[in-house]
Amino acid sequence: MSIVKIDRCSWNRQEHFDFFRRMDLPFYNTNFNIDVSGVKDCAKPLGIPLHSVLMFLVMRAINSIDNLRLRLRGEDIVLHDYLNPSFTHLKDGNELFYLITSEYSSDLYEFAHLTKVAIEESTEYFNLNQLSGRDDLVFISPLPWISFTGIDHTLNLRKDDAIPRVTWGKCFESNDRILLPFNLQVNHIFVDGIHVARFIDRLNVEIGQFLFGCCKTTC
Repeated sequence: MSIVKIDRCSWNRQEHFDFFRRMDLPFYNTNFNIDVSGVKDCAKPLGIPLHSVLMFLVMRAINSIDNLRLRLRGEDIVLHDYLNPSFTHLKDGNELFYLITSEYSSDLYEFAHLTKVAIEESTEYFNLNQLSGRDDLVFISPLPWISFTGIDHTLNLRKDDAIPRVTWGKCFESNDRILLPFNLQVNHIFVDGIHVARFIDRLNVEIGQFLFGCCKTTC
């Protein structure tokens, strides 16, 4: 993994950064529905859990948006070349979730393998050593029991925290389509509404490419 230090003297976002950094709470949530019709059916014959497929598609979409990969280190602004998932997971027979940090891959099968190994090797609910000093992450907290219309996240009120938070809920049917409630929390010092919209557009593209690839494989 590599990072690029942003030259703030020529950075076109400097005024917006300064404006939102003055805020006590520069974070905001966006809630929307994503059309995932056919994703579950395509994931099943691949032998990959649906949550891994969804996480993969989300990570690919997030990693395509520069502003979601910006971080503040002291007074330096850096851009990661990619981010990694840190996600909650329930193991069989346990109602207490594990916080698991894995590595990103742009290949679905490798991503699913890395995720599976990270889950199998986790022995602590909160292995904070995996998170110490890292900002190259996306925090993902699936909520598959509730078709929510809005949600918020726990925060430590460290207003320079720019790690995106992602939650998706329980699918529901509408007009013969399967919709997934989705939430994205970001920090306004780096991310505006246009960047959230680009993420949504990219996520829809990733879903479409996944469905097209499955169709080519099975047809």
